Amino acid sequence: MPIIAVANQKGGVGKTTSTLNLGAALQEAGKRVLLVDLDPQGNLSVASGIVDIDAAYPSIGDLLGLAARGRTSSGPGIEGAIVRSPSGLEIVPANATLSAAELGLVSALNRESMLAGLLRTVEDKYDYILIDCLPSLGLLAINALRAANGIVIPVQADFLAMQGLAQIFETIAAVREQLNPDLSIHGVLLTLVDQRTSHSREVVKVVRSSLDGQVNVFETEIRLHVALKETAKAGRSILEYDSSSPSAEAYRNLASEVLAVCGDTGLPRERMAAPNVLEFPVHVVTAPEPAEEILPLRQVRSEVPSFSSFLQLHIVEGSCRWLGASH
Repeated sequence: MPIIAVANQKGGVGKTTSTLNLGAALQEAGKRVLLVDLDPQGNLSVASGIVDIDAAYPSIGDLLGLAARGRTSSGPGIEGAIVRSPSGLEIVPANATLSAAELGLVSALNRESMLAGLLRTVEDKYDYILIDCLPSLGLLAINALRAANGIVIPVQADFLAMQGLAQIFETIAAVREQLNPDLSIHGVLLTLVDQRTSHSREVVKVVRSSLDGQVNVFETEIRLHVALKETAKAGRSILEYDSSSPSAEAYRNLASEVLAVCGDTGLPRERMAAPNVLEFPVHVVTAPEPAEEILPLRQVRSEVPSFSSFLQLHIVEGSCRWLGASH
């Protein structure tokens, strides 16, 4: 069962937006999806329609705090933390308690595997678990990479946003070597692409040429679209807010690519009993009905890119400096 971390240590690159809308697109394709908010700011929780994230209990921070103190068996489990969004997506919310939980993890035994232990109790009930990581490469992000078997890296089509790519590749290499040898990169996702500017077009071209043959770069590009910002205020995914928009279609295409990378080309497996979920105050908005048509899956790739040569990227001349790679 795929557990996918959506991660990049750079903020503002579309991690939360992509986690929410990819989850909605996978659900539209007939998959049962759980979202996990792993950012103390709780942006994914708010964007999913939870009005007061501070009132959420237990949150993922509460659960990790209990796990760090060895009190998992006596406290509430992750099933009691799952909230159902207006669109039917199920999410484990986050709030400021997550920052305190990270401090508690520092001195805990097996500190990098706390999240994996929590998710293990519900992973059989879902087809996909998506983890929205905070913009950091600290202990919480390491927990996400330890729990995941795949990672999607959103990268804004901007040269400054590209500088951290080599850093996250090195972090993934370290996690593979020491904690999670099965972790693979599902792909780099180009976001906030503005085709009207030569700068954005150049970044897209350089990313694709630099990583060709080394790391998968999704064919789908998420274009700059004001509706993606409006959906967070509405507490809905773009598939509900504006189902026929180019952005909604882009996330459906991304879902097809993710399904293909994961080798998921069949019908959804037989459903298991869903855990009890909390009824939580949500935003109430009027939105178009979800599209009926589901796009067919693309052909499965013959091979998922390996990580063995990520640190020897064949980057085009002149691009090594801003990618942070060494000659």
